[in-house]
Amino acid sequence: MPAQIIETNDAPFQKVEIDPVTLDIIENALRNARIEMDATLVRTAMSPGIREQGDAFPLIAEPAGKMIVGQFGSFIDGHLKGYA
Repeated sequence: MPAQIIETNDAPFQKVEIDPVTLDIIENALRNARIEMDATLVRTAMSPGIREQGDAFPLIAEPAGKMIVGQFGSFIDGHLKGYA
């Protein structure tokens, strides 16, 4: 059974005007979400590689697999294309 993305958006995104304060709030909320993911992952990790070496890179990605917030580029998009 090939992998498939459950949620898809075929319509292009519309550009919207956004004020700098709102943009800053969204940017910092995403940054803080990633910091919380890092802290939770390290705190609950069973693997010493994650706990002691910090060898984990959580990210937030859109349904297509493109990274929104993270430390490195997302591999998810390329991984999903391998199943297409």
